[in-house]
Amino acid sequence: MKNIFRYLWKCIKRDKKRIAYKIGNVKYHNSRVDSLIPQFVEIGDNFISAPGSIILAHDASLFIHYNMYRVEKTIIGNDVFLGANAVVLPGVTINDGAIIGAGAVVTKDVAKNTVVAGNPAKYVCTVEEYRDKCRSKSCLVSAPDSFQKMLNGKALTSEDLQMFQDNVFAKNGLIQP
Repeated sequence: MKNIFRYLWKCIKRDKKRIAYKIGNVKYHNSRVDSLIPQFVEIGDNFISAPGSIILAHDASLFIHYNMYRVEKTIIGNDVFLGANAVVLPGVTINDGAIIGAGAVVTKDVAKNTVVAGNPAKYVCTVEEYRDKCRSKSCLVSAPDSFQKMLNGKALTSEDLQMFQDNVFAKNGLIQP
């Protein structure tokens, strides 16, 4: 049994070494990055992604027919947010400051400081217009200063999460259950 665990641990360590894509100052995110050709994925600074998101640099759809892969560089700029279960396809460039909605399938380049959503992802509005829309609904809550540590690849503590939750409840005039 020990030998099985040792073997599995070696495989996991080897896989981690094999994944080599370029990323800016945030080393921890929730995206799955192409494992076949990670060298063709480039991610800028201050990248935040939600669980289930995928970033691809290859497409194997022609493999069974022609034994060929489509491989294109995929670039994600600085200050980009990638929503839950969003998929970025090969060859796409997401420019600085973009917000990609949950479940979006990004098939084309995304302009700077824009919000896209849907399948395929389409332009929704500018980031500024999105912020104003959220303000008008009174659904914006400031994150505690401690949340800035995520931009340095550090995890939030339970105290950080509690402080945020307290802010949300206080803003809405509620008491936590």
